Amino acid sequence: MFNRSLALIISIIALIGLVMVPAPYISAQEAGETMVFENVDYQKYPYIRVNIDGEQLVFDTNPQIVNGRTLVPMGTIFSTLGLTIHWDEETRTATGTSDDTTISFTIGSDQALVDGQAKTLEVPASIINGRTMIPLRFLSEALGYNVVWVGDSNLILISRSDIEEWRYDGFERVEPYKEYEAKYINGVKTADIRYTGKNHEVKFVTLYSADGRLVPNVADFDIARYGTGWFQQSPFSGRTYWIDLSLVTGPNNNSLFYDPVSFAPLKTGVLSDSNYTGNYVKVNISEQFFDLDTWRSMGAASNPELINIKDKTLTDGMVIKNTDAIFKVTINDQYSGLIPVFDLLGALLQPDNKTVYAVLDKDPRSMFNWSAETWTKLRGETPWAGMTDQMLLVQTLRKADIITPTKTRFSQFELWVYEYEYVDSVFFFDDGILTAMW
Repeated sequence: MFNRSLALIISIIALIGLVMVPAPYISAQEAGETMVFENVDYQKYPYIRVNIDGEQLVFDTNPQIVNGRTLVPMGTIFSTLGLTIHWDEETRTATGTSDDTTISFTIGSDQALVDGQAKTLEVPASIINGRTMIPLRFLSEALGYNVVWVGDSNLILISRSDIEEWRYDGFERVEPYKEYEAKYINGVKTADIRYTGKNHEVKFVTLYSADGRLVPNVADFDIARYGTGWFQQSPFSGRTYWIDLSLVTGPNNNSLFYDPVSFAPLKTGVLSDSNYTGNYVKVNISEQFFDLDTWRSMGAASNPELINIKDKTLTDGMVIKNTDAIFKVTINDQYSGLIPVFDLLGALLQPDNKTVYAVLDKDPRSMFNWSAETWTKLRGETPWAGMTDQMLLVQTLRKADIITPTKTRFSQFELWVYEYEYVDSVFFFDDGILTAMW
């Protein structure tokens, strides 16, 4: 008895849902004409909107997606489309009737009747939140309407006429970056476009890679085409390195650093005199960039791809090698300079298994607890008895070619051999202390 009463109450609620919504009837245009949907709000909402002939419907229960099909409250949609509603409580069937069409849905059944003919539904009519919900596309198309689903906007457009709409489609990739719309007919994009009257605001950025390359002045819409491994901030800017002076020494007592005003090479002797940590120069990188005029002024014109460029804007979007990209730096906290990226960090960017301690990312005084006298001695080229194996590595910047260890009950001996073109250098260590060399 209780179950029958409950079923009756639910049926009454569902029936009320069919008849209580006084939505106005929207008359459709004659078939064969075109309905232009102007000023459509294509912003994506968290719920599904239904627009019929330019008017958005208001539902007391939001449309629901079930198994990929949109169900809407039957009362609202029947009334809007001009159908008279009849509810059969015994069979739980809702029927909508117009002058030329009769369509029936039975709750839970995958069959619908359209003018007496059975049609299969992909999703049956259901009762959700006390409202009878039916598949919108099936109903609309059965009544001769076109239906367009705009998934990016959670929007459904319906009209008995062909549906014409203009959707934002992007902007031209050349200045002034004019925005345009594309025409869609019944949800299918056509070749027609029209301009919106607006210009897109394009942001230009410089892309940087971990291996020191860069790409200047890339339009934001082009960033993706460079693929992964590119960043909008240099991984080197703001970092400080301690570089052995021999790595940045050029011919004629010139360093590889250039004065940023005169573009004359900075003298190695000047930089060496300002050192306070062995043979290392402290280099703080403030900026990584590329400018064709600066590149030429530094005498770096060895890349034929760049040499022949007359208009410097042609380097915009070009991948600049790390041998041509430029660092703006401060040396030993005193001197401003410019230097090609690879000339400064080549030992980091292309390391070999022999080189050690050539480029440090920490102050060497914090890495090695050595006295000022030791650091001064390390600036020379002559090893001395009593130095440690780490001191020899810092002085030579390379591992030995051959290391022969010997262990006794009382000590650990190692014989280090450095092979050179005409003569070898041999060092004998006793528990890490140099005791002999020849």
